[in-house]
Amino acid sequence: MTADMFQASEMSFLYVTVPDMETARLLAGGAIREKLAACANVLPQMTAIYEWGGDVEEESELIVILKTSTSTASSLAQWLEQHHPYEVPCVLEIPLGRGNHDYVSWLQKQLGSRSRLM
Repeated sequence: MTADMFQASEMSFLYVTVPDMETARLLAGGAIREKLAACANVLPQMTAIYEWGGDVEEESELIVILKTSTSTASSLAQWLEQHHPYEVPCVLEIPLGRGNHDYVSWLQKQLGSRSRLM
């Protein structure tokens, strides 16, 4: 890949934790059908350790990484919060500065008129 093929973009990842594969598929599929995300990656089981209600908890979770435009990230985050089973879901935006031209173009096509990725 040449340097001119790696260009600035306005893409973001949304990092989301979920309790199980069923929830991961429902959230990822719904976000893609709604054109809020171009695609998603589901990462296998991890262990989350956190304090809740004064107790230290330990649970198995999965990670869903949703790829979207920075301009759509807030709408996607709001949609995720409305459809997520957790009382306080983890939804974090990770802005991405650059990406390869062909992939960024594909993401933009998937999101349609909602996005501005380049």
